Amino acid sequence: MTDHSSSPLFGVVDTTTGIWNAKFVNALVGQEANRAVRYHRPLSVVVVELDHAEHIDKEIDQVQLEGLLREIAERLGQSIRDTDTVGFLDSDGPPHFAIVLPETDEQGATLAADKIRRSIASHDFSTAGSWRRITVSCGAATIAVVPRTNEEAGLMSRREYTGNLLREAYHALETGRASGTNRTSVGAYK
Repeated sequence: MTDHSSSPLFGVVDTTTGIWNAKFVNALVGQEANRAVRYHRPLSVVVVELDHAEHIDKEIDQVQLEGLLREIAERLGQSIRDTDTVGFLDSDGPPHFAIVLPETDEQGATLAADKIRRSIASHDFSTAGSWRRITVSCGAATIAVVPRTNEEAGLMSRREYTGNLLREAYHALETGRASGTNRTSVGAYK
């Protein structure tokens, strides 16, 4: 058994999925939100939730569930651009993943989320027991490019965006899930 606590990635990589953890994702969203606000560039975040997670959790064992989460993480990584970042947010309740999409407006976030949903739905998951075909729902939020007048310049601070973008993506996810599963719902934070 190797001690990974001296690794530079210790503490920011989720041990189950092998991708960035919530601590890293939150810091990255804050940094990217700061950049988006400062330079008036779009930024989107997509939160991905496993549909029917409570049923899957009851029907497969912990080893299979961890394998499924790793497979989902791998599939998400294959579905995004090199400039995007995938992270695992939590496994308390339904598992949630986040994708940070720099330089992506609301339309681009919708396209990315739909591509992710199709990629997951079309994949044959070997680790999920009888749940070989699964679906996910996505909620996305965007910091839109809003032209500012000289009087407004500097009035919006990064604090207004940090954390709110993830919260808005969760809210969009919940709104979409109220209408069913295997959906994408998008909101813009302006």
